[in-house]
Amino acid sequence: MLKDYALKVLKKSLEYDVGFGDLTTESIIPNNTIAEGFIEAKETCIVCGIDFIVEFFENYGVKCEKLVEDGDKALGKILKIKGDAKTILILERTALNLIMHLSGIATTTNRVVKKVRAVNKNVKIACTRKTLPMLSPLQKYAVIVGGGDPHRFRLDDCILIKDNHISVVGLKEAVRKAREKVSFTKKIEVEVSNFKELREALEEKVDIIMLDNFKPDEIKKALEIINEFEIKNKFRPIIEVSGGITEKNILDYAIHNVDVISLGFLTHSVKSVDMSLTLKRI
Repeated sequence: MLKDYALKVLKKSLEYDVGFGDLTTESIIPNNTIAEGFIEAKETCIVCGIDFIVEFFENYGVKCEKLVEDGDKALGKILKIKGDAKTILILERTALNLIMHLSGIATTTNRVVKKVRAVNKNVKIACTRKTLPMLSPLQKYAVIVGGGDPHRFRLDDCILIKDNHISVVGLKEAVRKAREKVSFTKKIEVEVSNFKELREALEEKVDIIMLDNFKPDEIKKALEIINEFEIKNKFRPIIEVSGGITEKNILDYAIHNVDVISLGFLTHSVKSVDMSLTLKRI
């Protein structure tokens, strides 16, 4: 199903890119010219999206030979292609744009996961819903390929009570309404921005508490409150930290006994991997 979705995205992207025709290719490349070439990673990366690209090319009659799989660490040639030169040249940029972007997410996620594992083997690295329109399922797949957690895929995955929900109805009222109206199968997470809200969320015994925009020293105090509550009530929610966390400061958070660190930059501002397609006539 995910591949079908990726192919729909690629097809729409191609339609936009081509418009009424590739003026350059159509005017200078002779009909029935056969070419072969390679997609190459010009920097070391975790490859992501290669199966999507293979089927995309093959749907237009271009033969492909995978040299790597999704999740492989690669540098150099990752895909061999052969077919009509005009077709390959028209498809080139659309295909490269997607695999470069998804591989960038997978590579960055993998690097962050390895960095954090050095100080905390148990914490999960997750992305957020700060994704690009229509690319969210594919971006979250790339996070998984890189060794991270996708968090919520969509709004219907779980209850996540955020600051604006709390501003409108209050934290306790929001949690109680959610419990009344939503299936028991859905977890309830509450985003807290201060110690008062933290204590209220603990009293409601929600499944997950997100410490939002807490500084590292505030995380330490929050965990003391959580530990004290656990001792008294034999209950401890999943603890997530988020907000203002970057690759540079993530270890300041990872050293604490938290369960999840969620990072918006994994999807909204990650650098694409540098890749290219080289082609020759045969």
